[in-house]
Amino acid sequence: MEWPVTPGDYVVGDPNSPVAVVTLASDYRSLNLKNYAICGTCFTENFGIEKVIVNVLSNHRISCLLVCGKESDHFAGQSLLALAENGVSAFGGSRKIVGSEGVIPYLNEIPATSISRFLREIEVIDLVETTDPAVIQQAIDSCSGEERGEAPELSMPEIDEHSWKKYEKEVKQNVMSRIKKGQQ
Repeated sequence: MEWPVTPGDYVVGDPNSPVAVVTLASDYRSLNLKNYAICGTCFTENFGIEKVIVNVLSNHRISCLLVCGKESDHFAGQSLLALAENGVSAFGGSRKIVGSEGVIPYLNEIPATSISRFLREIEVIDLVETTDPAVIQQAIDSCSGEERGEAPELSMPEIDEHSWKKYEKEVKQNVMSRIKKGQQ
C-alpha cells in the first residue's frame, strides 16, 4: 500500500517517525520542522479530520498526532481535540464529534471502526495556537511511540466543493440553534 493514501496539503518526512503534525491553518512550510512522518494543514472539522485519520492510521509507525498552529475558521483543531476527548455520537444516523464547536462536525465518510481505532491507538497532543517552531519541534522530538499493529487499508471518497451539501439540513439546524442560544 502506498502511503499517504489520500491527497491533501501536506509533506512527507520520515515515514518511520512516530509523529504526524497538523498545523491547522498555519503554513507548515514556514515552520521548517523535521523528524515527522507527515506534516500538513487541516482546515475543516469533517473531511479534513477524516483525511488526517485515514493518513495517520494507514502508517502503523505513527502513534502521536501533534495538533498545532493557528485555529481554522471551522474549528478543526478544537474538533480534533474534542474527538480525542469525547469521541463521536451516532445519534440520528450521523457520527458527530461530541463537543465540537464546528458547524459540520460529522465523520461519516470513513468507517466507524477507523474512528474507534484512531481513538484507541493515537495520542493527540494539544498545541493549538502554538506557532513557535522551537516549541513544536521540541514536542515532535519528545514523542516516542511504539509501532501499532498492522495498518488498516483505508480509503477516502473524492471530496469536492459540493460534498458538504449532504449536511445542509444539519448545518441549518446547528446555525439556528446557535442563533437561539445567542438570543437568550
